Amino acid sequence: MFTRTVPLLVAAAMLFTLSAGLSFAQDKALNDALDNAFGSHDNYLAVINSFQAAVKAHDTAAVAAAVRYPIGVEINGKASTIKSASQFVKNYDAIMTREITDAVVKQKLDDLFVNWKGIMFGDGEIWINGICNDNTCKNVDIKVATIQSTANLAAPAPSGEVRCGWIENPTPGDLFLIDKDATWTITSQGQAEGPDAAGVDNIPDGDPKQFVDTSRGTGHGYSCGCLTVETNAKDQRITKVVSGKNLPLAKCRADKALPKP
Repeated sequence: MFTRTVPLLVAAAMLFTLSAGLSFAQDKALNDALDNAFGSHDNYLAVINSFQAAVKAHDTAAVAAAVRYPIGVEINGKASTIKSASQFVKNYDAIMTREITDAVVKQKLDDLFVNWKGIMFGDGEIWINGICNDNTCKNVDIKVATIQSTANLAAPAPSGEVRCGWIENPTPGDLFLIDKDATWTITSQGQAEGPDAAGVDNIPDGDPKQFVDTSRGTGHGYSCGCLTVETNAKDQRITKVVSGKNLPLAKCRADKALPKP
């Protein structure tokens, strides 16, 4: 009996170790994303965890305490402004609809979308971010800043969203637009990052004099321009290119909001 039990115990220990390692890797990925975006992760993790737990428990007071006021919400289809925690609690179920609650409760923390704007639950139903209370930003007020239905936000943004920045084609099949907000994928090799954008042919041919070749003459590099696009903000992808125009390289180089290509 003993000789059969030992392998089972070893297998269980190996499974626990593997599970713990996977959990550690997932936690580290979220921690790294928070560190990169905000310089630290501990305070943000505490708010994320406590907020999700409060929503799961339908703890209206705790959820209300996690919100930054005033906050714009929709109540029974009407835009409203909630100015206090007590007002939030009074209207809790109308604000925290099933759609919004499910987005929070079902959110896997290792799948949270994090960028400099904040932490996004679901498809954007909830955004949490921090506001510095001093010049050193050591004292940060981390609160829920956005509560919204995404029923009409899940679709691509309407045609007419103009984004300007670096248009980069670093390798075959990969094409990106780098602006002040993000690096937007237009196409990727083998559609590894999702379906390629529709209307890629609407990107104008570049001026060879306004193009930087980074590939030793094989035609890959970057230029500067503006594209009218539809986007998937969560995945940082351009889903459709409506039109575009070229700009001088000097225009992007002078824009301090743009990262280097």
